[in-house]
Amino acid sequence: MTGSAVVLVLIAAACHASWNLLVRKSDVPEITNWFMAFLGGIISLPFAVFYLLTEAPPAIGWVFIFGTIVLHIGYFFTLGKAYKHGDLSVVYPVARGLGLALIPVFGVLILNESVSLQAVAGILAIFLGVLVVGSSSGAGLRIWLSPRSLLADRGVAFAVATGLLIASYSNWDKQGVEYVEPLLYMFMVQLGGSLGVLPILRRTYSNSDFSKELKSGWKIGVFGGLLQFTSYGLVLTAFRLAPVSYVGPFRELAIVFGVLFAALILKESVGRNRIIGATAIGVGAIVVALAP
Repeated sequence: MTGSAVVLVLIAAACHASWNLLVRKSDVPEITNWFMAFLGGIISLPFAVFYLLTEAPPAIGWVFIFGTIVLHIGYFFTLGKAYKHGDLSVVYPVARGLGLALIPVFGVLILNESVSLQAVAGILAIFLGVLVVGSSSGAGLRIWLSPRSLLADRGVAFAVATGLLIASYSNWDKQGVEYVEPLLYMFMVQLGGSLGVLPILRRTYSNSDFSKELKSGWKIGVFGGLLQFTSYGLVLTAFRLAPVSYVGPFRELAIVFGVLFAALILKESVGRNRIIGATAIGVGAIVVALAP
């Protein structure tokens, strides 16, 4: 990875863990997550207008925009559900970890990318670290090995669904930003995804629920929306500088931040396994960052 890509993804990882922390702290994480995406899209409207006027996407670019909106509707839904039922220190590693395992596979098989032996070693270290962190929950390694255990824990089940969507949209978006400016692309992701998932959320929550959350947490929504936009906007830019097979795993450094936030801010129980796993993730991320 280039130095520029490393810096961009490192900042993105910190921003990503931060807005996930804010969602998990909320009493209604699904609505909070929705407000972040929607308000982030509104804030980024000037960038979108500028690029639409100066560098409008070609027809193939709009195909990728439509595809990523569909994938992100699913992502926003499953992520909110996961945090409604599970802890940050379990949901975050499981969702990011499954995405990590599949991103390089898709990158090699679908995008014909090549991965060096050093990068493979780093990816394996990150994945093993994620397994250790995930296995520190009550269900242990059965979270990963037993389908019944996955379905029994709704937080983990939705986290797994989120991981599948992360791997899917990461590889899709790697191709999309070849035709669409990253800031315009990110605007479409946040506004389109949030508007698309709204009818689904309205089946569970009333207008008064949304109104109450907006009045009490609009500052968090705006701040979280900025963090969402900054996080993935930087990753989309990094996709133009480095292969998705490297950028995807290196993003998992966010798991280290997430576990730290869970322990220090949410006061979740973080034992030896989660510390060891987070360390393995950090070391693996560095190895990937230095890989040719």
